[in-house]
Amino acid sequence: MKHPLTTTLSLHVALNVLCVSLPIFYTCAYAQTETLDVHAPRQVQVQLYQKVGRFYRRFAQLPEQDRAGLSLNVMGRVQPSNKPLPDANLHLQTQTGSLPLSQPGSDALRFPLSDALWQENPPIMATLAPNEHIHFTFQIAVQLAQANSFSNAQAQTWLKQLDFCVKDVVGTVFSWLVPHAKIVTVTLAAHSTLTVTNNDQPQTIFENTQNTPQTYALEPKKFAPEATFTATQPFTHIMLTMPVNLHADLKRKS
Repeated sequence: MKHPLTTTLSLHVALNVLCVSLPIFYTCAYAQTETLDVHAPRQVQVQLYQKVGRFYRRFAQLPEQDRAGLSLNVMGRVQPSNKPLPDANLHLQTQTGSLPLSQPGSDALRFPLSDALWQENPPIMATLAPNEHIHFTFQIAVQLAQANSFSNAQAQTWLKQLDFCVKDVVGTVFSWLVPHAKIVTVTLAAHSTLTVTNNDQPQTIFENTQNTPQTYALEPKKFAPEATFTATQPFTHIMLTMPVNLHADLKRKS
């Protein structure tokens, strides 16, 4: 007859051997369980190249006279936490490697257009938590000939160009249902002042007293046709506000 202590030791040895030999998907009373955080961000597919690239290709195909001096800008933020776009590590996973779609310090989407990428149609990847997505808004940027000044006539021309672009996209009939563009959004550098000059009389209309760039919504039709707008420092950005809210969301595909 075996001694009780010998029987107990044999049982412990048998259990330990069983724990070692069992597959990892079994749970053992003597095995230590591991807790995984299923909410942690991970790299996932959010879209394909062609789905996003078609917006840029469509704009590039608009008549030159309508889009001259204008460029399509797509700005993104990680929601619902409103984090900067670079935090998502957005990139194309091409056959030759990873191609970043953002740069530090900017929410602008950097999207490369090429026939080779269009044919390959690589996935767009991002590092997102299960509850996160990327919210994009579409803007039209103006390329200024002079860094700190433009005329009201120029501003009116930009707005007409934007209206023509919308008409090119939606067609003549549907363009009747879209409001006309009327706002030029100027971003002033820190401690820069925006003035309007009419009949050689300058008047301050916005003063940025902050240490960071600030935006001002300018409605050209409220000023004289011959007016000129000047900033004491070069404009950081000049954007045309879309007459309709164009936006898109990129979400986890897996």
